[in-house]
Amino acid sequence: MAQKMRAVRLFAPKDIRCVEVDVPQIEKDTQVLIKVKSCGVCGSDIPRVMVKGTYHFPTTIGHEFAGQIIACGDKVKNQLDVGDRVSVMPLIPCGECQYCKVGQSHLCDTYDYYGSRRDGAMAEYIVVESENCLKLPSGVDYEEGSFTDPVSVGLHAVRKTKIEAGKSAAVFGLGAIGFITVQWLKSLGCTTVIAVDVSDDKLRLAKRLGATAGVNGKDLDAVKAIKELTGGEGVDIAIEFAGSKYTHVQAVASCKKNGEVVYGGITYDDVTFPNSVIASILRGELTIHGSWNSSINPLPINEWKSALEFIHTGQMNVDPLITHRVRLEDCKEVFDMMFNRTEVFTKVLFKPEM
Repeated sequence: MAQKMRAVRLFAPKDIRCVEVDVPQIEKDTQVLIKVKSCGVCGSDIPRVMVKGTYHFPTTIGHEFAGQIIACGDKVKNQLDVGDRVSVMPLIPCGECQYCKVGQSHLCDTYDYYGSRRDGAMAEYIVVESENCLKLPSGVDYEEGSFTDPVSVGLHAVRKTKIEAGKSAAVFGLGAIGFITVQWLKSLGCTTVIAVDVSDDKLRLAKRLGATAGVNGKDLDAVKAIKELTGGEGVDIAIEFAGSKYTHVQAVASCKKNGEVVYGGITYDDVTFPNSVIASILRGELTIHGSWNSSINPLPINEWKSALEFIHTGQMNVDPLITHRVRLEDCKEVFDMMFNRTEVFTKVLFKPEM
């Protein structure tokens, strides 16, 4: 096997390059070496690369990925083997803090993370902990496998709510996770799902994927439109994945009494809530949830396994979300495009074998 590989490395904010580095080596008997087949760009990667930076430099970025195991540590062989196709949970919990001990490892106090705190998968190879690997079902390809992270993040957000057959919902923001959340809401029982975005093309795709209505928040008052679509009441569930200070407020304002709001989108701005919106939380007895990441803990469900199963059965359709397939060498141009929004994109996949 080759001793060198190509990797997309961040040397400073906006200084991203495809460079040649050593192929990583298995250092613990619980690790596996993976040949990366597909690595998606998360919405959080764009400010990480272009504005904020990572925890140390240089860092190989990328945490939404799937690939094939080509070597295993000695303690791995009863669970995984060479040739297995896998998706990888990027969060590495400590296993010792109070949250890990009660099965909430996604809230770990001292977690590690591929692609930001340690080297990630926008490269030809990566070494990962075997406990973070899930085998891809037969019929789920590597591109679909690299969606396991965003699909499970959408499921984690929906599971925060008391979803029941016949409830209504609104999803603010049609990035990849927004489209995924629309599909989860429909699959799990909502009969009305209203998608909110500023792109008519994305709203049309949302309807193809199960949304019952679309609202262009650039052209319309989104809250007023949602109220009109729900007989003046508002929705039972509002899920925010736009990460905008405006949609953070609109999500609350669009809910009916006893409604639930889930915040999953990351905003870097301060958010100001008008008094009338705060009053609607109090008088309407709304429930506000935060949603962070996803979970591979086995109970009550493993969200990653559920994500893969729904992709496998066709109940979760991720293929229409892929807008770009690119080479590792294209990293600078691609991140410039996404940051400056010079093209319409949803999910960009880096393909190391291209």
